[in-house]
Amino acid sequence: MNYEDFDKLKAIYTGLIELVCTAKKSDTLNERMDCFFKIFQIVRACLEFSPYTHFYTQVLIDIIVKTYNTKVFRTDLLLKSQIGVLIENPKYYAKEFYEELEENPYTIELVLHTFTDNIDKVSDKKHKEYMKYFETIRDLLIENLMDKKIDLIKRLELISKYSNNSIVRNLSVPEKLYLYETKRVFDIHYLNTNPAHALFLDTKFKTKYIVDKPLSFKEKRLDVEEIVKIMKEKKIVAEEVYELENTEEQIRFELFKVIQNNFVINKCENCGRLFIPVTSSNNPNQKGRNDQKYCNNLYKNTGKTCKQIGALNKQKQKVQNSLILKEYNREYKRMHGLHYNHTKEFKEKQFKEWSKKAREIRNNYNDEQLDEFKIELKNLSDIYWRS
Repeated sequence: MNYEDFDKLKAIYTGLIELVCTAKKSDTLNERMDCFFKIFQIVRACLEFSPYTHFYTQVLIDIIVKTYNTKVFRTDLLLKSQIGVLIENPKYYAKEFYEELEENPYTIELVLHTFTDNIDKVSDKKHKEYMKYFETIRDLLIENLMDKKIDLIKRLELISKYSNNSIVRNLSVPEKLYLYETKRVFDIHYLNTNPAHALFLDTKFKTKYIVDKPLSFKEKRLDVEEIVKIMKEKKIVAEEVYELENTEEQIRFELFKVIQNNFVINKCENCGRLFIPVTSSNNPNQKGRNDQKYCNNLYKNTGKTCKQIGALNKQKQKVQNSLILKEYNREYKRMHGLHYNHTKEFKEKQFKEWSKKAREIRNNYNDEQLDEFKIELKNLSDIYWRS
């Protein structure tokens, strides 16, 4: 994401703040419920913008709702979310009581109750004060997200530096983890387990398995063979999911999976973004080629991917930066036109011979020898056109 993308997120969060504030100030339950469901749409838009927004959006909504409910700036929620945002204005410092207050678990019933809880009428002056506070929180969250993305790119670039190295790729997963911890992809933590020190990943993500089509009580009492048959018919599959507590956990988890799966990370030679080489469309079990130079992201407003136009752009840039190549291309187009306009005098075989010798001449000169190159190339063209 670039800075323009973060401006879009700021606009989304501004709309989110206004919507939540409208809900909390509303006098009717119906209006609050209407806002509640509109918020889900904004949350979904944030996730489409970037999955990293999950934790930031959650804490922003929490702070707005609970600030209205308690009439206290709920800055303590920044600390409890472990996002790592620090607020400088003493006016907004967290209250000790709320720092020690244990928050309710996230269930739809409790979230809905907190959101729709009635509050006393808020004066315009107090509302403006709240809005300034929420906008301060918004800007701090976005700034932190930007820092996290920059940090993630730095770590991925470090992995990219070594992931194409055959020596590194042949290491076991624990060996690679040790190597990348040593190279500061992760923070190094030592645990004293005498007589040796143990290196460990500082992570807390939990692995869970979920299914979206549970069996009925009657089906669960069937024989194993019948249950398996029903599982096949209903296409019931237990999927592995991970419970993450904050953005740093998400970053660590993604880096861990990159290393665990022995992914190669390349930098696109067209747009400069990092990417994992894709698998062949004809054979999904085949790993992507490690030497891919261009990614499959759409390039600016061209409607084409870097893979589709990367080589052409690189060649254009190379020609623009080289006087020799410009002159060679000019003469190539001229001779190509002569061939197709005068096929009786200038045969295909002659043009191919000219093209081969012209490339040889081109490769023998540099930009400082442009005049000599022009003379020799012209002599060559005269020979083939007149022959």
